[in-house]
Amino acid sequence: MFLSSYFNWLNNKAPQGSVEVYPDVSDRFETNLPGVFVIGDLTGVPLLKLATGSGKKVWDYVSYNLNGNLDAVIIGAGPSGFACAIEAKKRNKKYVVLEANVPFQTILSYPKGKPIFAEPKGIDFDSEVVIQNGTKESLLKYLNSLLEFSNVNLKLDTRVTQLLSLKDEGYEVHTSNGEIFRTNNVIIAIGKSGDPKRLDVPIAEKAQVYYRLIDPKESEDQNLVICGGGDTAIEATIACAQYAKSITLVYRGSEFVRPKQANLELLNELINSKKIECMFETEITEIGEQNLFLKTKLGSKKISYNSAYILIGSKAPIPFLKQLGVKIQSEKNIRDWVGFLSLLSFACLAYFGKAANYSASWFAPFATFMGGFSFLTLLCWSLLTLFKFGLKPKLNWNLFRNTYLVFVFFYFCYVYLSSMYFDFQLFDKYPSFHYTLLYSLTILVFGIRRMFVRSSQYIRYQTLTLIFIQIFFLFLLPELILPELGSYGLLGSQDGFLLTQVFPKEAYWKAYGFILAWPLSMGVLYDGGLTTFWLVYGFLFTFGFIPILVFFYGKGAYCGWICSCGGLAETLGDEHRHKMPHGKFAYKIEHSGQFILFFAIILTLLKLVGVFGKSLLPDFISLEYAADSIKWIYDLVVDIGLAGVVGVGFYFLFSGRIWCRMFCPLASLMHIYARFSQFRIFSDKKKCISCNVCTKNCHQGIDVMGYASRGIPMDSVQCVRCSACVSLCPTDVLRFGKLKGQKIKFDTLNTRF
Repeated sequence: MFLSSYFNWLNNKAPQGSVEVYPDVSDRFETNLPGVFVIGDLTGVPLLKLATGSGKKVWDYVSYNLNGNLDAVIIGAGPSGFACAIEAKKRNKKYVVLEANVPFQTILSYPKGKPIFAEPKGIDFDSEVVIQNGTKESLLKYLNSLLEFSNVNLKLDTRVTQLLSLKDEGYEVHTSNGEIFRTNNVIIAIGKSGDPKRLDVPIAEKAQVYYRLIDPKESEDQNLVICGGGDTAIEATIACAQYAKSITLVYRGSEFVRPKQANLELLNELINSKKIECMFETEITEIGEQNLFLKTKLGSKKISYNSAYILIGSKAPIPFLKQLGVKIQSEKNIRDWVGFLSLLSFACLAYFGKAANYSASWFAPFATFMGGFSFLTLLCWSLLTLFKFGLKPKLNWNLFRNTYLVFVFFYFCYVYLSSMYFDFQLFDKYPSFHYTLLYSLTILVFGIRRMFVRSSQYIRYQTLTLIFIQIFFLFLLPELILPELGSYGLLGSQDGFLLTQVFPKEAYWKAYGFILAWPLSMGVLYDGGLTTFWLVYGFLFTFGFIPILVFFYGKGAYCGWICSCGGLAETLGDEHRHKMPHGKFAYKIEHSGQFILFFAIILTLLKLVGVFGKSLLPDFISLEYAADSIKWIYDLVVDIGLAGVVGVGFYFLFSGRIWCRMFCPLASLMHIYARFSQFRIFSDKKKCISCNVCTKNCHQGIDVMGYASRGIPMDSVQCVRCSACVSLCPTDVLRFGKLKGQKIKFDTLNTRF
């Protein structure tokens, strides 16, 4: 009961929504298939203005080969595909647009009079297709006139059935009518509106159930039931209100969170005027010919109806994309799993290998075995990559990244094997030194990449800070500067303060404790003996400085700007932030670190009581010895197993923040501090379009959209101030700030890319 109440207090009623599944697309719109791009709604942002903008912008990333092929085959003649074709014609490219139905099919299927919003305001892409506020009819009139005037190369009733890779010579696009197009690039612009989602309930054979509203006038004098809570359902309700006899709007949620503010205002007016009955927390259980059965929070209910509209969304064309070979975000193929095993086993080699000189005798053979396994899986991954992409890889970031990671693997293998089995230390340093060197180099390399790709003022300051702290405080100072100063006697005498209290017995590695607070760095209290300096410093740092920092700036002021784990996650893990699980299981275990924190507290209390209360205990009881004896279990499970093997090994299959979100005991302590913090991420609810981009890119698994669409200040204890949600929001909804009583103070540092 206590644990349940405690975890509910930590969660603070945080939304726990899921994310929609889309194709896995890079910042350049490119899929896992080189030269195959996805634009428009399928990138995850349901805005017509951004869709047409992507149609223009994608040509900046398309590569060309003078081999007689088309420059691009554009699949789909919606707004994004049409804008893409106009841009191709403008740049004198060879292209063709293939449309399975008729141009602008999705817009044609909108209800009559559906409002069109030209969002986001203030953003223009200099596209030939200009989206303006209006209605379905005005938009179609404009698009059709532009289509007639532009005379683009368009083939109707031409459905794509197959995509064959020609390796270095592009692709063959096969169609249902037997035509084959050879092209260097394929641009998929089919939109995300596929088959409508259906309720899994019994439906009578003659029941008047529809999954799309065409003409609101058809509802005249009818008793309607509309099921759904998004813009489609709300707009259908508003459109039918002037014709229908009665409308019952059924929604399983407790409040509307996805619709645009303008739609909600119109809906509330109709509800207040008694033209519409809105039933929240209600589900349809059965649809008969004349009656519809509901399950409400008060019990079952039966209502009579003439027509029912089930408007709960549509399924993205995932099967079609899979058929073409395009990778889906939630999908893991054989290369992913082999790569995961390779990285996980390398993490075992690195963390057990760097500790083998100081720890249990079985660490070395286990690390060696995992190194061999990592080599085999890396070889398999390389062969799979060559089989898929050929022997002539593109000179791009992916090639550089993979080459760098292979270099890291062989470098550490060399220093580990030579030290462990041949008694040779490169640069006269143990593997732990080289591990820290590679860790710092990785943050530097991938940090530079992050600043170029996500070039906001906030990102630059944050990344530079992380690089500096890692290289100076967590590498140069403990590994090079202090040992060098000590060798020249510049740190004082052997019985002086520095070498007895700060670095007892020349334990220069304790300098890590200046940055890594308790209980993230338990070693400063155990290994090498407990000193008064580290006891006082650790107490003030963990229970003084950090709480103040979190109170004013949130947990992310440490996790996102100081911590070495956060440094690697924000740099090496930047490309994989969207892979953090958002399912029910992930939300259920995201506070597992609280149990590790409890174990760390018990272990530390045993140590302190054992040291300072030794005179009060019988001679045969040594709590200090017991704590030191048990700590190796903590080191093995937490420091090596979870922080190291899991924390690093899961980077490319899941987000780099798995350790931070799920298990880190220091983060768990800061979760308690964060419940009292002034820091918030504020949202402009009127601008939110519920596109889910913020939630998808949160590598802490926070349902940011759940806050933003409700207009609630985001106060999740998980937030690490990475700024991804703020900077990637297409409508500029989110902003950092502080809540001081009833007043809001926004941060001045720019977080937009």
